[in-house]
Order: sequence, then structure tokens, then C-alpha cells
Amino acid sequence: MPVITNIADLKQIYRRRVPKMFYDYAESGSWTEQTFRENTTDFDKIYLRQRVAIDMTGRSTATKMIGQDVAMPVGLAPVGLTGMQHADGEIKAARAAEKFGVPFTLSTMSICSIEDVAENTTKPFWMQVYTLKDDDFMQRLFDRARDAKCSAAMITVDLQMLGQRHKDLKNGLSAPPKLTPKSIANMMTKVQWGLGMLGTKRRFFGNIVGHAKGVTDPSSLSTWTAEAFDQALDWDRIRQFRKMWDGPLIIKGIMDPRDAREALNVGADAIIVSNHGGRQLDGALSAIRALPAIVDAVGDKI
Repeated sequence: MPVITNIADLKQIYRRRVPKMFYDYAESGSWTEQTFRENTTDFDKIYLRQRVAIDMTGRSTATKMIGQDVAMPVGLAPVGLTGMQHADGEIKAARAAEKFGVPFTLSTMSICSIEDVAENTTKPFWMQVYTLKDDDFMQRLFDRARDAKCSAAMITVDLQMLGQRHKDLKNGLSAPPKLTPKSIANMMTKVQWGLGMLGTKRRFFGNIVGHAKGVTDPSSLSTWTAEAFDQALDWDRIRQFRKMWDGPLIIKGIMDPRDAREALNVGADAIIVSNHGGRQLDGALSAIRALPAIVDAVGDKI
């Protein structure tokens, strides 16, 4: 095992161990990937102010996020298909977040279900939901999150339709993935990954299969996914979701000051300034460039 000192070291291991279609899913953006790249490069343009001769004893990164104690102001964002990056990936990620005292967010499009993660962790986590058409499914999803003692719900508002992600299209990465001879051959070279997947029963979308109407297996999932997302989404619809969930509410995908104010008006407790990792609207501002104007708009009101 090589000595790991930073994220770049982990990424090298990740690329070697995980099938290409799943690596590309996490490490690419939409269209030309301009926004995907600038999410990182714009951060690189921000410098730290270095002060000296200041008492550093008793220093701490601990703080609160939506009223919850955290070891540092960092959380694990929702990532679909984490259980395809590594067997039981969502459970492992949630346990790691728990160990380090930071929030974990489970994606609706996870492989492990809400119940799987709750049964294998001891602290509450956050549950991410998409803005879907099916009211019955949405209400049951919120109810399941409540039953699992999730401490917050996170509504993603920037995915009314899927961004054009060229690497995913070339790799056949969809819900469920479309396997080709080329992708199967690549998977066969990832022995450790393959053994892990063979050793788990969690290989499909645990929050959807068996829960959404008409979705009983991976083949029926594709039809459901094509029709599920609500392109008519507006703030009144988000108010309806607010009524379905009585706990802390986070709205993810805010990139404009006006939308930040709207999120405040519909009862959000927090917002996440996000462009979906550059995987939706290519050419949009990086999240860090959008942040100052949003802070000016809502300040400490949210």
C-alpha cells in the first residue's frame, strides 16, 4: 500500500481500482467541462492571509451546521452511485463521516437504501431528494428519512433535466448502467472492485427499486427515470415539499442571489451554493465565484 498524504494520492488509487465508467461519472462535467474545471481553478485563485505571533493554543475547527455540532465546517455531499464506486460505498462513506464528526448526505440515487445506511450507522445523516413529479413517492421518501432519524432533508433544485455529460454518454452510464463488451472488459480488470461487488447484495438503486410505482427491477428503473424529474418545477412546488418535511431543510443548487432570497422565503434553513459539480449547466459560474453575491443577498438570515 503506497503512502497516502493527500487527495491526489487517493485519486490515483481510485483510477486504478474502479471501472472507467464509474470513475468518469465522478471526475467529469457536462458539455465542454468549463464549469467543472473552474470549480477547482477558481478556488486556486483564493489565497490565505498569513498572520504570525498569535496564540494558537486551544484552536479548534469545531462549529455548528444547521444547529448541529460538527468537527469542522465540511460535509460529504450527496453522490449518486457511490455503491458502484465501492461495494456498500454509501455505508462506508457514512461511517467515515461519522468517525470524523462531519455530516454525510445520502443521495436519492444511491445504491444502498436509507434503511441500509441507518442500520449501519449510529448518528443521524442528511437525506438528499430530487424534485420529482410523483407526490406519493416524494412523501414516502420524506417519511422514510424521518423514520431513519435523518437530521435534515436536502432538496436538489438544479436537476429538472439531465445535463449533457459526454463521458457518461460514451461509457453508457445511465440509471441503470448500460453494459457493453468494452465496459465489461474494463470491469474484469478491476479484480478487487469485482470481488467486493460479488460479496454484497446491494447492487441496485435501493431508494427507488421496490419503492417507486412500477419499479420492481433494474429494467423498469430506466423508464421511470426518464419520466420522473419535474421540468415544471417552481417555488410553489418547493413549498409543497416543505410541507412534506417538518425538519431542517437545505436547498442545494442555488447560484443566483434572487434564488437565495426565494429559498429563504419558502422556509429553507440553509442553502448550498452549487452548480452540481459542473455536471448540469456548462458555462455557469463556479460555485465559489457565485458565493459572495449570495452572501450579500441573504447574509446571516439563513
